[in-house]
Amino acid sequence: MIEKHVSAVDYVEGRLAPDEQKEADDHLAICARCREQVAAVRAKRGQSIPSTLRRFTGRMLVGGMTLLEPLVRRLPFAPQPDKENADTALAPVRVLTPRAKTGLGQVTALIGRFGLVLLITFGVLLLPVPPTLSVQGHRALAAFAFTAAILALEPVSLPIAALMVPLAQVALGVATTPQVFETFSRPVVFLILGSLFMAEALRKHGLTRRLALLVIVRSGGGVKMMLLGLMTLAALFSMWIVNTATTAMLIPVAMTISSQVEDPDDARGLLVLLVLGLAYSASLGGMATITGAAPNAVASSFLAQIGRWTFLHWMKYGLPAFLVIFPLTWWILLKLVKVPVQRLDVEPARQQVLAMGPMSRTEREILLLLAAAAILWIGGPSIEAVLGLPSTLLSAAMVAVIAVSYLAIREIINWEDLKGVSWGIFLIIGAGLSLGETLVRNGVTDWFASLFSPVFSNSPMLVSLLLMVFVSALLTNLLNNTTITAVLVPILITLALNNPSLNAVQLVLPITMATTFGYSLPSASGRMALIAATGIISRIEMMRYGLILTLVSSMVLTLFFYALALLNWI
Repeated sequence: MIEKHVSAVDYVEGRLAPDEQKEADDHLAICARCREQVAAVRAKRGQSIPSTLRRFTGRMLVGGMTLLEPLVRRLPFAPQPDKENADTALAPVRVLTPRAKTGLGQVTALIGRFGLVLLITFGVLLLPVPPTLSVQGHRALAAFAFTAAILALEPVSLPIAALMVPLAQVALGVATTPQVFETFSRPVVFLILGSLFMAEALRKHGLTRRLALLVIVRSGGGVKMMLLGLMTLAALFSMWIVNTATTAMLIPVAMTISSQVEDPDDARGLLVLLVLGLAYSASLGGMATITGAAPNAVASSFLAQIGRWTFLHWMKYGLPAFLVIFPLTWWILLKLVKVPVQRLDVEPARQQVLAMGPMSRTEREILLLLAAAAILWIGGPSIEAVLGLPSTLLSAAMVAVIAVSYLAIREIINWEDLKGVSWGIFLIIGAGLSLGETLVRNGVTDWFASLFSPVFSNSPMLVSLLLMVFVSALLTNLLNNTTITAVLVPILITLALNNPSLNAVQLVLPITMATTFGYSLPSASGRMALIAATGIISRIEMMRYGLILTLVSSMVLTLFFYALALLNWI
């Protein structure tokens, strides 16, 4: 194993897990440099903490912090739990965490919500069969209703709900068992899983925290530049690893920054600004690449069935769209969330960077691996051709597998590390693809396409595109975005195949990217669920800020793709 110095701040504040604590004690026994840093941090911890901050944190905890409660308790001004029950501070929040209800409330919620799911499903089955839809298609429509209901209402945790989607399709007689599970082995599924594994390497070795602290130091303490730096970091990470995981890793950094502000109201305002900035920018970064978001993977899988579609094809349109919308989002957010604090002291962040010591060899190795993976994701097919390598050896999914294999061989990550990864996303993407294939196979997409065709035939292209983008963005707040993509993308592809004047890529990409703009409700995405769980921002604030950003972003995205169409660049 590669030797790694002890983080003095984590050691002094009791943030290490029991096995990490033992390793740190053994290392301190032989490392004078680390002992000196631990002594220096302990000396600094003798300073008093303003009581106003304690009151502020107390209100946050009483407000019902669930996912982040252990983390907040680790902040300097928060009530401290027993050491043996302490969680690791500044660790990422686990996404797709099952709800922790117990007793009668759990049973009541399960029966009530699952009963409503079944009621909706059977309600669709009892409706008359539409004249242009077959009986099988009608049953497939019921499968769609089941999927939308169970993923929206979540009577069980989201991954288990996704696992029930294939079960419903087989039970309704619209697919066979091999058919529903075939989509779970698609290359895009393993591409997303590979990106999650690489995110775990970033988390384990503290790279995310180190880079975030460096951004804070480089900002000079100005709130505007600090927000821009953290948003940029979140967006860049989200291009290569799933954006909810990125948000989970960076929320603790925002909480640490806000702890410097003594006035509780000012501290809360700063925290709202930073956390919303992280959630929005992580969403936008996910637009740029296939690995950024599950809907991108689903849409790419369908586009690959009608023509050559690679990682670079998506990035060619996704990255410019991001570059247009990202700075606009930063500027609007600063106008919407007024923060009296204009500058913060960056010395604590600088001290934490110094306490972490120089970047280790392992950390540099991870960064180089991520850079190499990004290069191969973009140019892999071309490199294959030049070097005469076997076809698809450097496809995006295989590059992800190669990267994870390298991390394991070098013992940078191991299987124990990967147990904590959000495996549920594997089930969600597979379920979305399975539903889409079932709708295509049973003629439901053709039926929907015939209903949507007048919208595109009788209206100017700009109006039709704007309408579809707004529908996609707003629906994302209510339904799972992977489900929306799995339903809409095959319909749009069918429309384009039946109408030579339409371009499938021109329709699919903006509608898929619009699912990024689910900013208004906790149900919109894992990112919004995380910040809602903290109690930092109220539902009214989330809806107000989210709707404004959704409307502006949807308009800009539509104009961007319409301009590409006018210039014949798409």
